[in-house]
Amino acid sequence: MKKIQKNKNQLLFSSNDIRQIRQSGIHLKDVKKQLDLYKQGSTYLNLIRPCTVHDGILTVTSAQRKELVSFYEKNSPHYKLMKFVPASGAASRMFAEWFSVRNQGGLRSAGFRKSFFNNIRKYPFYFLIQQNKRAVQFIRQRNINGILDYILTEKGLKYGWLPKALIPFHVYGGNNAYTALEEHLYEAAHYLRGSGGVCHVHFTISQEHQKEILKKINAVKGECEKKLSVKYKISLSIQSPSTNMLAADIEDQPLRDEAGRMIFRPGGHGSLLGNLNRLNADFIFIRNIDNIPPQSLGAKIVPYRKMIGGVAMRFQEEIFDSIRRLEASRVPVADIEKIQVFCASKLNIHFSRNFMNQSLKEKMKNLYVLLNRPFRVCGVVRNNREPGGGPFWVEENDGHMTLQIVENAHVDKGKIDQTVIWSRARYFNPVDMVCCIKNHQGRKFDLSNYVNNNSYTISIKNEKGRRAKALEMPGLWNGSMAYWNTVFIKLPLFVFNPVKEVHDLLRPGHFIS
Repeated sequence: MKKIQKNKNQLLFSSNDIRQIRQSGIHLKDVKKQLDLYKQGSTYLNLIRPCTVHDGILTVTSAQRKELVSFYEKNSPHYKLMKFVPASGAASRMFAEWFSVRNQGGLRSAGFRKSFFNNIRKYPFYFLIQQNKRAVQFIRQRNINGILDYILTEKGLKYGWLPKALIPFHVYGGNNAYTALEEHLYEAAHYLRGSGGVCHVHFTISQEHQKEILKKINAVKGECEKKLSVKYKISLSIQSPSTNMLAADIEDQPLRDEAGRMIFRPGGHGSLLGNLNRLNADFIFIRNIDNIPPQSLGAKIVPYRKMIGGVAMRFQEEIFDSIRRLEASRVPVADIEKIQVFCASKLNIHFSRNFMNQSLKEKMKNLYVLLNRPFRVCGVVRNNREPGGGPFWVEENDGHMTLQIVENAHVDKGKIDQTVIWSRARYFNPVDMVCCIKNHQGRKFDLSNYVNNNSYTISIKNEKGRRAKALEMPGLWNGSMAYWNTVFIKLPLFVFNPVKEVHDLLRPGHFIS
């Protein structure tokens, strides 16, 4: 049987293909499975309705928020807290429009040119441009191609190659620029300070940027510690090449370069589940690298970080207490009913149709399984037409409902009812969450056991002029956390300050006049 399988693989992949796969650290069976998924096509979630306040989304009053902040501040020293910042990508997408103009030799509409030169002095990296005489001359001459060359390439600031983590996001006092990485360190010190003033921050990075990232950390760490009276424990991890996915052509065959080698692409942020799985902390705060406000606004936002931390701690206490009661040799019926109410009303867990007809022993077993899994508190904000996922009630294959963060690619737009449900969403997930990855005994869950492996996505990409298919793993906060217990909590819109394009640095949430 094994010999037959080997022969099938040899027909599908040449000896050079197999050598390339193994050198990448990828298993041959996984690559074959990826090709099968291309042939199978995209899968979709079955949306029931968008979450709303009091229907999947928790809200708190001002008094409750203050109490949760106080609870968090009192209890956080007893736990190991960590900030997890996905920072693997290059800033090339952030500067996509500027690259397009540069590649066209600077040709663009008069409106773009006027806007560009009117705003260039407002960007947080302008004072760095001023330090170069040639760059200043380009601006004076309104030489758009020259100045873009200086900003984007190795001829100057090379921002088109650097990761977002190393792009100046804010400038204070005219020439004190803070990169996105520095702003995350600064913010973390104000709500993640553990015993002994230790603050744990973890960045995921790409291999090609490791040297520059380490150089920046070494340059700013001591100064930040002195200024903020904190001790940083900064760790880094790399998105493993073994999580890359085979690209396919339109006929679902391996896409190849001019030399005949197969083309592999990053598997999306779901590939970072392994990075998260290797961390050891009680509560992990996840924020994207580009969602970081200036320090003046940060002071207003930090209480909301503490609030969702307080919610996570409160819920975890009740989850662990319920599990311990279920482990007892005898559990009063009243306790079972109380735990059931907690699951339904607080954790939004829907039970199977036959749950009420089960024996007490069966109910205890099912409640234990439902509670004994990773848990997360996810902030949501009013949808302001930002791209990304939102909170929905989703029907699983067995008919029960779960709370999920759903992306556009997971919606079957060929079905009118699904399109209507998607369009009715009023809330957005800004990737502002607290994750609890340990059980009541302090042991880590294996996060790979809670993934919906069918929530992969297939998209059409342009690969050097060719139409190609790209497969992405279940998203880190989507399918990769599909079977976690989830609580959505409403946050004010000002906590969300993304920088997807360079122009976003001029938005009110970032621009410092």
